[in-house]
Amino acid sequence: MVKRIISLSLSAVILLSGCAYAESAAETETEQYTETYQLETKSFPWYISSKSNKMDAEDSFPLWFADGVDDLPFMELKDWSQLMTILFAGSRQTPAYELMIEINDDGGCLSMTRENGYNAIFNFDDGTIIYEDYVAFSSINGSKYMDPVDFQGADSQGEPFLLNTLDSRERYGTITTVDLKKYGIPMIAQDGHYLLPLQTLSTFFMYPLQIGTYFNGEAVFISQISDMADPWEEFERNLQSSDLMTLELLEMIENHDSPEAERRESILETVSAASDDGSEMVEQYRQADEESLYDIYTSASGAKRSDALIDFSYRELCLDLDCFYGLKDSHSIPDFETFFLQTGLSEGLTSPDAAKADAAVSDLAYYWFDDGHSGFISPSWMVDSSPETNLGFSNQATSDSDEAVSDIRDKYPNAALPYYEVGDTAYITFDEFLLASSPEGYVDYYALNESGEELPEDTISIIINAHKQITRENSPIKNVVLDMSCNGGGQASAGAYLICWFLGDAHFSIHNTFTNSQSTLLYRADVNLDREFDENDTLAGRGLNLYCLISPSSFSCGNLVPWAFKEDGSVNLLGKVSGGGSCVVRYLTTGWGTSFQLSGTDRLSFVKNGSYYDVDQGVSPDHIIDSYDYFYDCEALTDYIHSLY
Repeated sequence: MVKRIISLSLSAVILLSGCAYAESAAETETEQYTETYQLETKSFPWYISSKSNKMDAEDSFPLWFADGVDDLPFMELKDWSQLMTILFAGSRQTPAYELMIEINDDGGCLSMTRENGYNAIFNFDDGTIIYEDYVAFSSINGSKYMDPVDFQGADSQGEPFLLNTLDSRERYGTITTVDLKKYGIPMIAQDGHYLLPLQTLSTFFMYPLQIGTYFNGEAVFISQISDMADPWEEFERNLQSSDLMTLELLEMIENHDSPEAERRESILETVSAASDDGSEMVEQYRQADEESLYDIYTSASGAKRSDALIDFSYRELCLDLDCFYGLKDSHSIPDFETFFLQTGLSEGLTSPDAAKADAAVSDLAYYWFDDGHSGFISPSWMVDSSPETNLGFSNQATSDSDEAVSDIRDKYPNAALPYYEVGDTAYITFDEFLLASSPEGYVDYYALNESGEELPEDTISIIINAHKQITRENSPIKNVVLDMSCNGGGQASAGAYLICWFLGDAHFSIHNTFTNSQSTLLYRADVNLDREFDENDTLAGRGLNLYCLISPSSFSCGNLVPWAFKEDGSVNLLGKVSGGGSCVVRYLTTGWGTSFQLSGTDRLSFVKNGSYYDVDQGVSPDHIIDSYDYFYDCEALTDYIHSLY
């Protein structure tokens, strides 16, 4: 109730301040932001997530174009509000999602209100968007505020499911003004129409949802940005990093004499016939390719960016990154327009050649951000292929370290096993935090366990099986070692589950750099699948010696988990300083249709003395191990552990 009262009070303040133009305009001589344009509308097909989910042009939402520029589409805000409601109403996360719109013609304002009471105010005279609380307005997660765990709570029968929230503390975000006028982003209020660029709407409404909207002159596409990549390029990357790569396949990949379609099919047939793993890899590719929007999106006839699109896209990218790059302060970036000039990226980003602009985005992510999370996903539809990757110093060092660690561990086959025992010491290996999925959004581990069926091969199942082994009757286990030395991160839910298993309770804290929102949640896990959240689900309090093996390759959630152990003090860290990586990965697109990922605004943190600290610099081990050979020689490492007590 208190939260609701605060929300309504803030809404009143925003409406009074944001829509007071009618009274204040007569008292000021400031130039209005709105201009007069020659407007026209066009209709296009819309694809939502897949080829099969298509709205024909006559049934879709129209796009608007100004002053004859046909590659910079705008959209009516009332149409956008309907689109958002269609996309998310009835979803598992937000079955009651609704985006309502109210227009104040006299004041040049339009307000959008979520069903949860949070507002966004569009002031067309001032050129601003005012958010009461951007995090709450944009969320489609029906659980706690800024909750990184997506399966805690109850299952479809209302029973407890894997993780339960014991407590939470939220500091809600500040009122945030996005000044589009400052960046030269047009807002058009004309003839009763309220229009914003499709790119601007897509970014500010869909950034937290990891979704993008694309336009290639022939159709509109709405997709998970991470899915808007070439399935064939992803298949080739997976193949080259797998054990399936042979000299025969390498020759096929490098042979460009045969037609491309024929070459690809030969590779697929060879991989599929090689083994069951190869057959599964090919099947996964064919399924992804069947529904992927990428080939339709990139099939449009080539075009150059108009001068208007170049100018808009550059300004929009500056705005988007100023708002949504979570390490902006850490990188000492005053603003991205200045940063682009300082680094020379502005030349490529403003080039008429979209390929040079794409290359600048790739260099921005890999070379200049150089943060381990940022990267290039896919080129614009105007570009034939992805740009060359130029790694920054930190990315190159991490890549070299990953390769060195992997090569050494390959000499010790037992070190890669999910669960392995050496006398009184149990080793559990996690190279990533992975949750198996199902059409309902999560796997019903309880039903599988009760029926005696095999659990999926993911982090949750490794923990459940290891817990059974370690706590079995007459168990000899005195020491438990988590090998996270090659853990590059993954899903935060699995990381929370692991922390609960080792410590009993798990604190997860997040600081949002865009709104200054803060959230700390306390979880407890059900590891033995009895639907109780108690001392039987944890290794804590059993008199065991708990260890965690880390290295520079321990990154993102693979870095956050050892940070939690460090702060708790009951788990000894072994190895080398971890790799850091504090921000949750998020995704953006450019105005000309490039896709990339970056360190987003949600910074994973730990709280000490009431203050939030990010974990980007990594955590130091309690006991340094210099040689990687000692990491993975389990017999030698067991002897070393015995010497510690």
